[in-house]
Amino acid sequence: MACGEDAPVAPADPGPVTGHVAALSTYRAGLGTLIEAYGTQFPSPTEGRLSLVFRGEFRGDDGQVNPVEFSSPVRRVDSTTLRWTGFGPYHNPFRPGASPLGTMAGTVGVRLETPDGQIQDDAEPLALTFEVGPSLVVKELQPITASCNGGVLRALGGAPYRLSIEAHGFVPASYQIDFSAPNSPVRPVSIRSLAKGNSMMIGARGDFVLPEVPNGVPSYGAVLRLSAQDAAGKVYSSVFGLTVHRPIEVYYNGNVEIGEVLAPVPVSGCIPGGLNGRDAEYSEAESETRSRGYDISWNQSWLSQHTVEQGSGQTVGLSETNGVGFATTDGRSFSFSLGGEVGGSFGLSELVSLGVKTNTTVGNEQNQSNESSSSRESGVNSSSSTTETESLSQANEQGQSRGFAWEVSSSQQISRGFGGRIIAGSYGVFYRQTLRLVRRAAIVAYNQCGHAQVVGDVDFSDWAWSPDLALGPACPPLPVSNLPAASCLVPPCSNGS
Repeated sequence: MACGEDAPVAPADPGPVTGHVAALSTYRAGLGTLIEAYGTQFPSPTEGRLSLVFRGEFRGDDGQVNPVEFSSPVRRVDSTTLRWTGFGPYHNPFRPGASPLGTMAGTVGVRLETPDGQIQDDAEPLALTFEVGPSLVVKELQPITASCNGGVLRALGGAPYRLSIEAHGFVPASYQIDFSAPNSPVRPVSIRSLAKGNSMMIGARGDFVLPEVPNGVPSYGAVLRLSAQDAAGKVYSSVFGLTVHRPIEVYYNGNVEIGEVLAPVPVSGCIPGGLNGRDAEYSEAESETRSRGYDISWNQSWLSQHTVEQGSGQTVGLSETNGVGFATTDGRSFSFSLGGEVGGSFGLSELVSLGVKTNTTVGNEQNQSNESSSSRESGVNSSSSTTETESLSQANEQGQSRGFAWEVSSSQQISRGFGGRIIAGSYGVFYRQTLRLVRRAAIVAYNQCGHAQVVGDVDFSDWAWSPDLALGPACPPLPVSNLPAASCLVPPCSNGS
């Protein structure tokens, strides 16, 4: 470079690619229709949250014109397809609170919200005209003991629900409601009825009960298909999904952290390689046993709101609007009440075991994540239909705490097939090292409207063992192990630190 010339300026980092919407799967639909957006370069979920942004105006069939500007989350299928399930079923998102029929004229584009809070919009949103046709609108879906001001996207298994739907843009002759739970043992339910007007309600007498969550699964996904047929035989439908939960569940996002590394200890004598070398195989002559367990810390304010009682079999009442009442005699077995005779029971120990096994296997290294255990609230959303994507900012002051423990030994975890080659003229010694693992899960409670709240923490202490074959030119002294030195990462540790 010649003297005095300016150095070339590196191009600025453009950041993540937002993507571009080129087309929708349909431009005329009734509420409850699944709509896909097709385009290019839609970023992966690791780069941030995606949503569709609509801008323009909506002209209703009643002549009213309303401005439109809203965003709705979508699920990325691949780099060219987004899936939007937010078109209904409770209202027309272009015009909430009014007759849903009409036409939206404007634009739609994709929006990326990065983990650091930056928002990037589609640089060239798609111009469109979208017609909202004859529809079935869900006016109400909630437990008969609740007042949720509309519908819920999370439901409670075993609770009786009332469901109200209303036809717009056509005259129904009959209605049909189908409830199914794909990929679960829950049996489908189908209800048919002749129409007595443009609206229908079921469950007002407690006869529409959502199936309980089966043993062995934390929750199940359900699909409600609402359909109506007019006098000419044309069928109009609305399909939407919801998750069905227990009133309390344990949510574990797969985090695992090494809390303590104990010093490696020799578990064999000196094994000579001889003149030609030899193969040696590890075997557990004397196993090591440790206590595996978990401690539960409850949120004190939640306890006081729900008056959870210890040492009494009395079922406590509802002290929270649309809440669920709980009672326990031993901290393990709980009963719950939704008011009156509606209620059930569950075992907390079973929920803890189930919650952990959902994402990871306790006691080995088959974990899906290496996040810090302090992120136990990551993945819990207070109002959306899943507990998979958001973080609930919940101050979780600690209250009552209980601990439970059981034992696990090194012989249950170290493979008998571990071994190695001791080269000629050297000596080998087997070592075993103990690791204390720390995991943290969240106890999540749902009220009758499906609102989620983190009401406690579950702290797991678990143990794992690592074998090693150390080689040296002589023995004694013992060959030095390749395993790491002892360290305390998450107190309290065995050495008192």
